[in-house]
Amino acid sequence: MKKGIIVLLIAVLVSGFAFADFSGNAGVRFDAFFGDDSGAFITSNVKSFDFSFTFTSEKVELDSAEDEIHVEVAASAKFIFGEINPADMGDWKNGEFVTTSDLSDRGIGAVIKLDTAKIVGKNWYVSVLGTQDAYDYAKAPVLTIKNKKVKDDFGNVKKYTTQAASYVVDYNKVPGVTVGFNGFTASAGFDYVKLGSDKFFVASASVETPEFAFNDDTVKVQAAAEFSRLGLSGTSAKAVDSVIGASAKATVAIQDITIGVATDLGLEYIGAEVGTLADKDTEFNIDARVDFKYNFVDVNLYTYAGKAGLKFGSALNGVYSKFNDFYLEAKAAFDLNAFELPLKVTVSAKNITNAEVGGDLRFKYGIEPKVEVEFAKDAIKAGASFSINTEDKIWDALVYGTYAFEKFTAGAGVSLMGFEGLRYIAFGAFAESDKLVKGATFGLAYGLDGDDAVYSDGAAACVSDSDNYSANYKADPVEAGEIVAYCKIAF
Repeated sequence: MKKGIIVLLIAVLVSGFAFADFSGNAGVRFDAFFGDDSGAFITSNVKSFDFSFTFTSEKVELDSAEDEIHVEVAASAKFIFGEINPADMGDWKNGEFVTTSDLSDRGIGAVIKLDTAKIVGKNWYVSVLGTQDAYDYAKAPVLTIKNKKVKDDFGNVKKYTTQAASYVVDYNKVPGVTVGFNGFTASAGFDYVKLGSDKFFVASASVETPEFAFNDDTVKVQAAAEFSRLGLSGTSAKAVDSVIGASAKATVAIQDITIGVATDLGLEYIGAEVGTLADKDTEFNIDARVDFKYNFVDVNLYTYAGKAGLKFGSALNGVYSKFNDFYLEAKAAFDLNAFELPLKVTVSAKNITNAEVGGDLRFKYGIEPKVEVEFAKDAIKAGASFSINTEDKIWDALVYGTYAFEKFTAGAGVSLMGFEGLRYIAFGAFAESDKLVKGATFGLAYGLDGDDAVYSDGAAACVSDSDNYSANYKADPVEAGEIVAYCKIAF
């Protein structure tokens, strides 16, 4: 039966070529840098092109009985044009023609990815594409992690992005099987990982409950847990790391009031170094988020306590711990549209507590309060924000506005940053249209991060986000900035 299932999966995948959707995108960008000491006018031309086949999900019945067992397969194939630098393969950029080396040669990369491979019944399914990721229920509403690397299918860094700060247990996702039954999800798998001359055995498992509802959906709860173990294979002195994680969330909704609580916690057992008899350490981490919403008010509170070294076996104290890291932040949003005012006001504070314990309490960062005001009505969007760090006195301010005309959208923004007075100023402006030619977007921007404006969030998002101005602050007044003209075509 198992062999037949594999053959059937392959057959369905191959047959999917006949039902594939062809899509892709192409783009060209021209950059003009000007205003340097020599007065030179420098241009660069960056082109990108990639296309993909996306195979539609296929269903093949294995049994016509009441269970309605069938197979679901969905896959995609992507072909990427780029330049390869033979001197350093790790630096070449897929999807872009780069000119960083005279030794560069243009190349083509192809990736076939199996997105879904399931055997599905009436109330159950089995997926053969590996274990689940670590569960993460509690996320910070204000603090973000900057410059998180996003890699393409070949393992090369494609771009950098941001994500909400959050504690997630150090869990190993490995090849394996995921099973779903009546809303419950469980996964298990293992792998061998070679690190230099050492070979490690990794095993992982996880389980998640469905969302249970009580009292006519007034109360909803859900929970999850995971376990992962890594050990050195084939030696007498084995280094073993084990992690146990758990997550839970609950919401209570009574008329106009909704209260939510979410938490993630992890216990990590860190093994001794190979060839030593050093004691093993156990570390405990936990984060939690509380949400309160009433009518036009939305309040969020997030906290993290971590790096607690647990000590076992003390004759006096039994089990005790000492947290070494603390973090606390809060956010409150007021949507005045409930009073027919097209305004949204947000007040937040990062680093309310952000401290280490090392003999005595030592604060690492100042509190960062921030106020944001957003206006949106018809074709107009505008906003302003201001934040400051109470310890180093660094402040940041932003004012922006956009207007959606019939054929295009235009906007501009000014970002200021300083300490002990104004230090840096950045200006951004853009005009963009996706209505001139069907399927194509044309744009012209000044003073914006070219990658973010063109390939990522779009110019409008850059103008309204002070973080995207950071690369455009000019300490030297003779550096006038950058103009970007671009075209994107989707097909």
